[in-house]
Amino acid sequence: MDDLYEVLGVSKTASAEEIKKAYRAAAIKNHPDRNPGDATAEERFKKINAAYAVLSDPQQRVQYDRYGSTTDQSFYGQQRQQQHDPFWDMFNNGQSYQSYSQNSYNNWSYTNQEQKNPSRSEAFSMLLKYICILVVSSFFFKYSILFLPIGPILVLLAFANGISGVLRSLKYIFTKKPKTGGDSK
Repeated sequence: MDDLYEVLGVSKTASAEEIKKAYRAAAIKNHPDRNPGDATAEERFKKINAAYAVLSDPQQRVQYDRYGSTTDQSFYGQQRQQQHDPFWDMFNNGQSYQSYSQNSYNNWSYTNQEQKNPSRSEAFSMLLKYICILVVSSFFFKYSILFLPIGPILVLLAFANGISGVLRSLKYIFTKKPKTGGDSK
């Protein structure tokens, strides 16, 4: 495989503007319309386009700089092709590695319970659950001092979780639900 920086004739520290300028110059020089019947110019033009496609995309460029290719990489730098990995599936709810790598990093999402608005009966059960968490955490606060420093921190986190859960469930209980055609509530 050719070095993509050499194909475009730029250094590895070249800016995006320098890469764009080098691509335009090389593409015009090797374009098949300017070199009719020249198979090497056509092949070079394809390589120039492929190199620019990788180096113009910041994510692909970082991956190319790190691994020397743009295929998905495992943690140890070995290429990870489209394959089924039961261990990965077991710990990631069947989500494929490719979809995980595309949707991860900045796209964390909450579970379905947090995304949908629960019914009033579900909200009441949530309210009871979080009230129990509040009561238990307030009861265990005086005993948490025995487990310094982690005990009080855990109890305070449980208490904060209980308060936020109570407020959230009260919000679900008292917000008006839009009526749909077949809903009798």
